[in-house]
Amino acid sequence: MKRVAWILGIVVVVAGVIVVAKLIQRGEQEKRQLAIEELETIEFALDRYAKDNGDYPATDQGLRALWEYPLGQPVPESWAGPYLEDPILTDPWGAAWVYRRPGRHDRYTYDLFSYGADGVQGGRGEDEDVVSWLRLEEL
Repeated sequence: MKRVAWILGIVVVVAGVIVVAKLIQRGEQEKRQLAIEELETIEFALDRYAKDNGDYPATDQGLRALWEYPLGQPVPESWAGPYLEDPILTDPWGAAWVYRRPGRHDRYTYDLFSYGADGVQGGRGEDEDVVSWLRLEEL
């Protein structure tokens, strides 16, 4: 009887570990999907900003230009913000979104990205960066 209880205990522990791992993985997948949705929301706001003002905010003006009148150059021609109802300051992992204008990947507009779950450039799966530009493997 003790042997059955011992085996049953091991099975319960292993099953618990598997369930917890699946829940963590699902949570990371949901964070990644949220990051993609946030990136698209910011991109839409940046495009509206550029339409009103003739250009995107400079790197120094940053994403803050989407909810506060930006200082510095280029001076907005016709700022009609806020362009975001609620500021999106950080990605779902708590790190600041990275914005560069002009972009290194898209020199005519901007680069907007998150380093993903690991907070480090590159990565695969859950750690893959969420980016505004097309990657070669996506073409």
